[in-house]
Amino acid sequence: MTKRRELPRYEGCFVCGDPSSNPSSLQLRCYLEDGEVKADFVPRVEHAGYPDIVHGGILVSLLDEISIWAASIAADCFCVTREFKVKFFKPARPGDRLSLAAKVTERGRLLAVQAVIKNAQGDVIARSVGRFFPAFKEEWEQRVKQNLT
Repeated sequence: MTKRRELPRYEGCFVCGDPSSNPSSLQLRCYLEDGEVKADFVPRVEHAGYPDIVHGGILVSLLDEISIWAASIAADCFCVTREFKVKFFKPARPGDRLSLAAKVTERGRLLAVQAVIKNAQGDVIARSVGRFFPAFKEEWEQRVKQNLT
């Protein structure tokens, strides 16, 4: 088992932003553990689309965020999303504790990442498959690399 390492947050980010500078942020805290990027999230009432069901766009944003981190760590460079597909299986509800995990499944010019969201009972809420392009090496070196080594 590897050490659990928290990944950085960026003040203005919609998903991981610090609430003191971005009160609209989802405030996701991601970490690296055993070769996967993981996170826990408890959606609030304001994250609902239809009453008592978390908006699909919120779930997609969470999956994209952890997938980008998984690809970026594998590439040693900030990545951007090239394509992203999501399948939804069950609704998530405000107040549910959701567990997220993402891992790289293919490496090449693009990195393929699979991610999943599960509820506290272990039911799969949504799965994603995406391809990510390494794009910002200098920014990675300046903002992240020293914190991961």
